[in-house]
Amino acid sequence: MKTLSSSWFVRARLKSRHIPMLVALGETANLNRAAQGLGISQPALSKLLKELEDGLDVPLFERHARGVVPTRYGEAMIRHARRMLTGLENAFDEVGALRRGEQGSVRIGTILTPCAELLPELIRRVKQYHPALELSIHTGSSRDLLTLLNDDQLDFVVARYFAEPGRTELCFEPLHREPLCVCARPGLIGREMPLAELHEADWVLPPPGSVLREAFDALFQHAGMTPPRKVVNVENLLLVTTLLEKNAMLTVLPRDVVEHYARYGMLARVEVGAGIESGLNRDLMVYGLITRREDLLSPAAKRVLALLREGAQAHGAL
Repeated sequence: MKTLSSSWFVRARLKSRHIPMLVALGETANLNRAAQGLGISQPALSKLLKELEDGLDVPLFERHARGVVPTRYGEAMIRHARRMLTGLENAFDEVGALRRGEQGSVRIGTILTPCAELLPELIRRVKQYHPALELSIHTGSSRDLLTLLNDDQLDFVVARYFAEPGRTELCFEPLHREPLCVCARPGLIGREMPLAELHEADWVLPPPGSVLREAFDALFQHAGMTPPRKVVNVENLLLVTTLLEKNAMLTVLPRDVVEHYARYGMLARVEVGAGIESGLNRDLMVYGLITRREDLLSPAAKRVLALLREGAQAHGAL
């Protein structure tokens, strides 16, 4: 990278006032009219022009009785001055848009359920009101998302809140419950399944330690049973749905997610015995908006957060 002192515009003593001067002279070809347009005197404009010509060591304009005509050097400088002036105006507009939250990038973390309704609605609103905003959506478990938020890799998350030692204090705003249900590929199960049959079934489930897996295991533990053993541990939803499609397996997913896939004929809820679904959701935590300090968010992140709250209210927040 070149040092600043080696740049031509430093050696030529280029000033910010020289840029609009060149554009004005290129448009008017007249010293008086250019000076009037810039709100300065004609002698002041002539001084600016001489400064620039001396710095570049080339004539930029030829003086005639009726005005000035740019030399080939002047034509080149006028062309670049116009680009520079446009660029500076665009920079000012962009800074203003950033201050208003209309441009920039926002990093959002989310668990699975909001991906079915809440996040698509948010993206629709952002594209409608702030099309220049760039959104990055990161999906994962609540614990992983909270770690990323704590490390300043996300602006805010939609997840469940867990207080853990060493974590920066976070603000939690509850939104929705996330009822779970048992599901499989359409047509696999055509009857109600009691708990004993569910215990012996083949399952594809999130890994141990996840919130959903803890709720699943607790269902059987509360009934005095060990959790099912015929389990494939999978985090990726695409692999989960593919395994269900090709195998006689069951899984547990949020109801909103199952309803989304059911509309496309990919999943179907499995009828289970009385009390099983309520037991599955007995200790399930509410998810919500989690931020570090909202006053430290960028204007863009604050605007997206406001739109997310609006969408959550329309979706029936707690």
